[in-house]
Amino acid sequence: MVSLGHRFGKKILKWLLLFGLIASPISLLGRSYKNWVILFLLNSYVNFFIAPILAKKKVLRYPVRFLPKYYKSSIIYDYCLCSLVTVWYCRLTNQDSFKQLVLKVWLFSIPQALMERWLERHTQLIKYSKGWNWIYSLLTITSAKLVLRCFLIFLDRTDKKMS
Repeated sequence: MVSLGHRFGKKILKWLLLFGLIASPISLLGRSYKNWVILFLLNSYVNFFIAPILAKKKVLRYPVRFLPKYYKSSIIYDYCLCSLVTVWYCRLTNQDSFKQLVLKVWLFSIPQALMERWLERHTQLIKYSKGWNWIYSLLTITSAKLVLRCFLIFLDRTDKKMS
């Protein structure tokens, strides 16, 4: 028998998938579309390695997920939504100083980590174990965004030198 939490989680996944499918092309358009596509794919690529490790070690569990026979992690979050938020962060900080982008990363990381915490408490989409908590998620999310933002700075500087 399917529990209420399981059905609720499946509904949320369907809405998040729809949102991701609509928001992805819109978020990648613009003057620097090449950077946004690279950033989106790089974030997804990094998550491709990190998420399965955390799932295999059972630090994070995803009781309700799409394609559970093939993926132990949340493919909608790891390969789409997380990458979208990173693109939005980088677009917002595209012309900012290093100090500004470090401050602004919290505008994206804190809500993202709090939403994960809410989902962990109220759905079957994610479950923490082995000492993992929302603070570790916050630090991981923040670090990843800053590293990817610095990569984008490096990419822009390299591109300018080549031009």
